[in-house]
Amino acid sequence: MSNEKYETYNTKVTNFGTYREITHFHTSQVRKAKSDEHRGGRNENSVISDEAQEERTKAQHYKIKRKIRHYILANDFQFFVTFTIDPQKSNSLDYDTAKSILLKWCETQRKLKGKFDYIFLPEFHKSGRVHFHGVLGNCNFELIKAVNPKTGKSFKRNGRQVYNLPAWKYGFTDVEIIEDKERTSSYMTKYVTKELMSNKEMFGKKRYFPSRGLKVPEITFENRTSDEFQDLIPNYGIMDKDISGNRILEKAIYKENINPDTGEIFQKYEDSLIKTKIN
Repeated sequence: MSNEKYETYNTKVTNFGTYREITHFHTSQVRKAKSDEHRGGRNENSVISDEAQEERTKAQHYKIKRKIRHYILANDFQFFVTFTIDPQKSNSLDYDTAKSILLKWCETQRKLKGKFDYIFLPEFHKSGRVHFHGVLGNCNFELIKAVNPKTGKSFKRNGRQVYNLPAWKYGFTDVEIIEDKERTSSYMTKYVTKELMSNKEMFGKKRYFPSRGLKVPEITFENRTSDEFQDLIPNYGIMDKDISGNRILEKAIYKENINPDTGEIFQKYEDSLIKTKIN
């Protein structure tokens, strides 16, 4: 007989500090009680079916993307960066070499400048070379304006100035100042690709590198009535039908800002995207 304990909820609240997301379900959801969640891993030599491995990979894919998004929204990152390794200086085709260069750089910079926050993700170029995308925060790195080599003028992308980071001595850099954390989180998580998750060379290796001590959002699971959301407009929603064929808003996500000084709560965006579930 199973001793697993389950609990029901219809509302999930993810609080990032000055911003929160409220996901409300029309139908109660069931989750395993945290104290009973399985925390074990699997041995590298254990054998599972291809279908089971695919499901594991999908779950890990989602988990990593969610983790990175949560880190970015819960912390004060300032810069979005891309670090490329100069093949004339190091073997950028070898993942372990590239990873060692990156982590050595992070360690060295912490010794020189003190603690700073970061998250890095590897990307495998079509050529096979490895470079890294990341975010930096709580730091005082010197930046210089990037210059278009053809015109000699400052290089801008979509009207925004691009910078270089001289502290990276191993190759080339591309840096932009973060203006929208949600957009940045979406941009970062797109690099958690199917290739990154299924690449055999990555078996048993970390797919992303966060600094220690990053803040995480507070997540609570509650039961609320639909009346509590009557005055709010869903920023995202999924329409479905109940057993009687009536249209219902099965899932709705509300995004809210929290004023850190006054505690005032107000909706973050006025835009609303509602989709119909396809059965």
